Amino acid sequence: MLQSQIINVLPRRILAGLWATPETRLSLSHLTKSSDNSQQSQPAATTSSFLSTELPVRYTHILRLLSTLSPDSLQSPIVRNVAHSYLRDICTLLHPSLKGTSPKAFSNVISRLRQSQATNLIRLRYALVSAPTSSSAALMENISNIGFGIHLLLDQHLSWSNDDKDHAQLICPEEVAHKAVGDARKDVSDILGRSMPEIEIKKDTRKTKKGGSPSEFTFVPSVLHRILYESTVLSLKAQISHNDDTVRSLNWIQRQLHSRRNQNRPLSLRIFGGPTSVGFRMDATAPLLTNDLIPGIPRDPMGIPTCAHVLGKTGATTIDPIDTNNVANTEWEALSGWRSAKALASHWGGNLDAVTVDGLGSTIYLALDRDPSLLERYPSRLSLSSSAHSLLRHHRRTSVVAASEGASLSIQAAATQLDAFLYAISDSQQSTFNPTPLYHHHSVSLSAAVGHA
Repeated sequence: MLQSQIINVLPRRILAGLWATPETRLSLSHLTKSSDNSQQSQPAATTSSFLSTELPVRYTHILRLLSTLSPDSLQSPIVRNVAHSYLRDICTLLHPSLKGTSPKAFSNVISRLRQSQATNLIRLRYALVSAPTSSSAALMENISNIGFGIHLLLDQHLSWSNDDKDHAQLICPEEVAHKAVGDARKDVSDILGRSMPEIEIKKDTRKTKKGGSPSEFTFVPSVLHRILYESTVLSLKAQISHNDDTVRSLNWIQRQLHSRRNQNRPLSLRIFGGPTSVGFRMDATAPLLTNDLIPGIPRDPMGIPTCAHVLGKTGATTIDPIDTNNVANTEWEALSGWRSAKALASHWGGNLDAVTVDGLGSTIYLALDRDPSLLERYPSRLSLSSSAHSLLRHHRRTSVVAASEGASLSIQAAATQLDAFLYAISDSQQSTFNPTPLYHHHSVSLSAAVGHA
């Protein structure tokens, strides 16, 4: 059983320390090479030493957020599977052998962790926002904030290692916008089997004194592409649905007139640059679809749920190998949807919002800050401070709940919360919850955890 292989041999004292350790928040400037050190092969925030230290902390914070669920929810197969997967990944990063591995081997580990992270995010979306409530949507939003930060760290390391030019850099947003709009129109057209409305991209043609475009700024190309891609898909779906509804209400003559009148009315995407931010505005004559704006599971443009292969390999007591035939699709779907685009936009101080009115159309507005020193968005200390409180109350440990409240968390309180969580995701026949945990043979336990997992 998985619990006997991982949970019962976990290095509890190390995990308790991670449970209480704050994250190291990063900015875009941390992901770019310093001009003071031309010999630097990659930014310090993407090196193996930093990732081996920081990623376990962030994985543990996701477990802290999951520990706010009720005991019954933590016994669900999806949640247990995700929790075990994160515990396995933590042990992988903490294993002493990882420090002595070659750069190529470490990148292979990071690649597997990125695949695992994408799978976990998809599973959690199915578990928490298939039928979203206010509390489950808020929990998923906090998990996504940490999860997307993890994805970006993993992705940036692989970008520098593979030299695929997707690292944080000075970019031209017009070029990214053209590619994102083109990809969105092609994908929606292929899925729906019909032609797409044209999208007119209006460039800011002003020049700075240095000859460059005022909209150039430091960002991650793939992140901007994904935000604009999801926004374009949203507008295209709304426009197509609106056109179909309008045509169905007309007679034959009215349809011909309507077709001629609307064939030259494309959507528009305007790009403009200011002194402190870069802006994008997409205007459409159709109101956005309500279901596209709320939290939900990954779906294609037709509204059909995707990534069924992920759920097919989700068990409560085993972690099945990742399906290598669907890796690219899984990593893509993990960031799909309007809510994911909003989270990506706000990660470094940006904002993605939409205004939609029946009869007037819709406007999607994206603003991204030029300042590369802005720290990333992360769940508040208040969101993390309620870790395992419902579990401890369930075990009538109200005194421990009171002791663990506040911004800082002691190791003893962290250990108690951790044990309550591990008990909640273990087999009901097993009892791993010890009021006063004992920690022995941690190095041996860590090797066993990774080896058996």
